[in-house]
Amino acid sequence: MEFLKKHPYLILFAAILLACIVLRVPFGTILLILLAFGVLLYVLNIGTAVGWTAYLLDGFLKHPRFVQPMYRFAVNHNTNCAHATVTYAMDLLRSGSYEEAKELFLRVVNSETAHPLVKKYAENDLGIAYWKCGELDKAIDLMKAMEAKYEYFTADFYTTFGYYYVEAGDYEKARECTEKSLKLDPAHGPAYDNLGQIAYREGNLEDAEMHFRHAMELKDTMVDSKYHLGLIYEEWGEYELAAEYFALAHKCDISAINTLSREQVDAKYEEYLPYLNNGTGAFKPAPAKDSENASAALPEAAEEDDDFIEAETDDELLNLPEKED
Repeated sequence: MEFLKKHPYLILFAAILLACIVLRVPFGTILLILLAFGVLLYVLNIGTAVGWTAYLLDGFLKHPRFVQPMYRFAVNHNTNCAHATVTYAMDLLRSGSYEEAKELFLRVVNSETAHPLVKKYAENDLGIAYWKCGELDKAIDLMKAMEAKYEYFTADFYTTFGYYYVEAGDYEKARECTEKSLKLDPAHGPAYDNLGQIAYREGNLEDAEMHFRHAMELKDTMVDSKYHLGLIYEEWGEYELAAEYFALAHKCDISAINTLSREQVDAKYEEYLPYLNNGTGAFKPAPAKDSENASAALPEAAEEDDDFIEAETDDELLNLPEKED
């Protein structure tokens, strides 16, 4: 009976096919009947059907623009495709539509039919939405509940959790979470950015510089590390070096889920433009400050940096592992 409740259309499909075979319906006619049945099901379940169609096209064609209206249509028609809902909600989050994204993540988290792993992704991303909506306490409580509920976590999870504690000013908890992240992945760049942020906020600029530079060595798309290194060198009066790091941060792609806004980064970049030119408009590199754990080489331009966020890619969602991130 439980199978019948979960798969009524599959049972109906099998019944139609069996009837056609018993009645010796010609093969071509059977195909037409099944095609008509498929079209009818698609129309009757338009939200879910369009959601799955958009999600599969999104994965195979690598994020074509035309799938966004399809996602929106599916969500507005109460799709049961949790994969599509989470993917669309994450796009909303990146574009700054935090409240709308939060409602969609909640829809998946409260769903009785969503795959457990997809619900876990939704819970993690819901924490980001809470944080961006100014509900930091809810974000921390959610992560605590997840830690108690699930057994397996990635380094990104603990880095994100640690950053929430950084924002809350609880640096002891922030260090504890970040250490868990580094146990899972000793080369996790965003975790060192966390350590840099803690040291920076505590006023220990030498340690902050070391951690931020190490974060960049491990992951050269760390816009937060570049920006904060600029602030550190600014405070030390090394303005040409500060300008160089603000320029590197300016080259990064910054979305609404970064810890910094495009406006913050661009304001510093514009302020330090005079230090970036040698009179001819050419870039004037500055020597790196000597540091025991710092690299002398500066990273090139960055690609999109989601930093500490555990926002699983659409491709990962397309191939859900047998476990339960």
